[in-house]
Amino acid sequence: MADAQSRADAVFEISWEVCNKVGGIHTVLRSKVPAMLNAYAGKRYILIGPWNARAGGEFEERPTPADMISVLDAARNAGIPAVYGVWRVAGEPSVILVDFRSLFARANDLKRRYWERFGIDALGARYDYDEPLCFATAAGIFIEQYAQQHPGRIIAHAHEWMAGFAILHLRAANANVATVFTTHATILGRSIMGSGQDLYALIDLPGFDARAHAYRLGVQEKHLTETACAKEADAFTTVSDITAREATRILERVPDEVTYNGFHVDRFPTFEETSVRHEATRDLLRDLTAAMCFPEAPFDLENTVLIVTSGRYEMRNKGLDVIIRALAQINERLRKEGSKRTIVMLFFVIRDRGPLRQDVLERWSAYQRIRSAVDWEGKRILRRVALDLFAGKTPGGDDLFTSGIIEGLRESAAEVTHSGQAPIATHHITDETHDPILVACKAAGLHNGAEDRVKVLFLPGMFDGADGLLNLPYYDALVGAHLGLFPSAYEPWGYTPLESAILGVPTITTDAAGFGQYARATAAQHDTGVIVLPRLGVGDDAFTRHLAESLLWFIGLDHAERVTHGFSAKRIAESCNWTYFIPRYLRAHECALAKRGR
Repeated sequence: MADAQSRADAVFEISWEVCNKVGGIHTVLRSKVPAMLNAYAGKRYILIGPWNARAGGEFEERPTPADMISVLDAARNAGIPAVYGVWRVAGEPSVILVDFRSLFARANDLKRRYWERFGIDALGARYDYDEPLCFATAAGIFIEQYAQQHPGRIIAHAHEWMAGFAILHLRAANANVATVFTTHATILGRSIMGSGQDLYALIDLPGFDARAHAYRLGVQEKHLTETACAKEADAFTTVSDITAREATRILERVPDEVTYNGFHVDRFPTFEETSVRHEATRDLLRDLTAAMCFPEAPFDLENTVLIVTSGRYEMRNKGLDVIIRALAQINERLRKEGSKRTIVMLFFVIRDRGPLRQDVLERWSAYQRIRSAVDWEGKRILRRVALDLFAGKTPGGDDLFTSGIIEGLRESAAEVTHSGQAPIATHHITDETHDPILVACKAAGLHNGAEDRVKVLFLPGMFDGADGLLNLPYYDALVGAHLGLFPSAYEPWGYTPLESAILGVPTITTDAAGFGQYARATAAQHDTGVIVLPRLGVGDDAFTRHLAESLLWFIGLDHAERVTHGFSAKRIAESCNWTYFIPRYLRAHECALAKRGR
């Protein structure tokens, strides 16, 4: 690998998720900033994202550097207003947000241009295609203007097809810029797996025709864009070995580099710190469970295992379907055995949501009133207990409990309406009768009834600390779990299991996830905190049974054993440090420069 002096003079990293939290790429970009700034110290490293209202919380406008003013002016004259500032994350990298709205009027002309030059059939594309089309083309125009004014060793690195038009524009304009394209997951691969087919068996067939499958599934414009970006880029990368296999067949190019996704590990708490946080959040999750479920039938919270899953709302790809079916098997078994053990399954799944349901609000408010009253009166009650004991009396005599405190608390609890089944979804959801998780729970017999040993709580939406219940950021909520469960059928990398593990939460994933394969290949023999279940080539029914057995094994562990697995999980995750992974990015950049003869 070349030394720092021979690296690019300027790197522009382009993504729809710069200052715009949508999914995992946002985590990739923001977490690797310090490592990228270090690698390009003394050089220019700038991220480019879309201007929109959501950027306000993460973007801070700053005075434009003197040598960039004319570039912004030129872009503006080309119909691309842009603003300079920093991303308010560790390292505060320079950011350009481009306002691409003026290109909407030219969207059809752009589609014609990319059809004639690269064969991209986008005639019937919808708005979710036009926005990235205009954004990434605008980013390409900006970089073209920069290259004209500041010739040198320049790299444009685009993430996913949504940013890939920048590469296509630069290629069509014959700009003197080296390009890198990273696909984090192929559009076609995700669509095939989501349709219920076995992607990995399908792509191994001799007659596999990616283009035909794209048209059949109605994703041809995105697939053709992605294919063109992979072929036209000077260097092509993807984020895991399993996605490299997929991309080679679907995009018809072998990746030049596999750029694993990592973390800035030093910014995560130590295991001792996560242990403290675990207890605090675990108690809050128990409070929520009690508030939702106890009016029907109380159970021993100390004998309860809290399991969390999270991420995109993709039933098959993320394994949400097999989670529910496995839990149904466990519920039936525990009921037959008369077990006192309870599983609480928490779905932290991203989807649109309305306000809190009225019955949830009623239960949570009543529980909070009781807790507040106990906290308020607690010292006085404990003092009276101590006096009674010292005086040889039985604590709880009339002078203590006839004060009205307990009666008032009973009245608060009595206000809760009993429906026979605890609510599953915590918030209003559009068309609940067709919501996949709710439908699957109903079909599996998971009703949160008094007799059920498995309770399900579905907290929809982005965990941003303002959900009206836990009011916690995602990491603070996740750390309270006993187990992170991510049995994906399609997972190009898998930040969700990695995030779980790095917080010291024992984690289950599969060999269909890039991180799962990485963990299996790199973990020491005694590191068992990340359990990687075989899913490739395994039928859903067989996998569901295996998952159920694995969960039963885990809930049978005692506290000390769970702590050991948590410590092991964190140790595995800490190897995913950007310090170790950034050289892969640098090799991709050097490959692109070499292709351009720079």
